[in-house]
Amino acid sequence: MDERLSRQLGDIDKAAEQANVLALLTALESESPQVRLAAIQALGDVGGDKASLALSRLAKDRYGEKPELRIAALEALGKTYEPGRYADYLEGFVSDENRKVIAGARRLLEKADPEGFPGRLVRLGCLDHAAIRVYGRARIVEAVPLLAGFLEERVADGSVSHGSYWGKVYAATKSLGSIGGAEARQALEDLVESARAHEKGGFLEVERMEKVERGALEALERTRWD
Repeated sequence: MDERLSRQLGDIDKAAEQANVLALLTALESESPQVRLAAIQALGDVGGDKASLALSRLAKDRYGEKPELRIAALEALGKTYEPGRYADYLEGFVSDENRKVIAGARRLLEKADPEGFPGRLVRLGCLDHAAIRVYGRARIVEAVPLLAGFLEERVADGSVSHGSYWGKVYAATKSLGSIGGAEARQALEDLVESARAHEKGGFLEVERMEKVERGALEALERTRWD
C-alpha cells in the first residue's frame, strides 16, 4: 500500500472515531475505490440521517457507480436502518437491476429476513433461475401460481424450447415437483402434453423438448403422493 493511500485510510479511521460525517462524505468523492469503500463502511458504522441518505443515493446510482460499491452501500445501510425497514428497502434491488447488485441484494435480504425471503421474491414476481430454485428449495406454495402461469405462457406462445426460456422452464418443473399440489400437477401435465404435441425441429430443439418432458414427468412422479 502506498503512503498516500495509507494516509487517506488513516484519515477515514480517524473521521469514523470522531463521527465526522462531513469528512466521510468528502471521502466518497475520492478517485480511489479503496478509499470510497472504506468511507462507505465507516458511514454505516457512524450512522445518522446524513450518512443514510448518502449511502442510499450511492446504492441507487445505476449509471455512475460500480456494482461492488453499490452493494457495499446496501450492506452499510443495514447498520443504519431498523431490520424491517431494511428488508423492505432491499426489495427494491432484487430484480430489474445489475446482476451483481441483484445477487448482492438478495444475499443481504435473505440474511435480514431468512423466513420471509422466498415470499418476498414471489410477491415481486421474480422468475429468474435463482429465484425459481429458491421456490423449490423452500417448497413455498405461494410460488405455484407464479410458476404455473409462467409455464402456461410458454406453452401458449410455443416458446418452451426457445433459448431464452427453456432452461427456466426446466428449472420450474423441478421446483413445482418439489412443492407439489393439484395446481402444480396440472401445470406439469399440460407441459408434458405440449412437449409431446410439439412439432419436431432441429436437433437442439428436439433435445431441449425431450429434456423438458423428462423433467416434467420426473416432477409429476414426485407429486404423486402429496
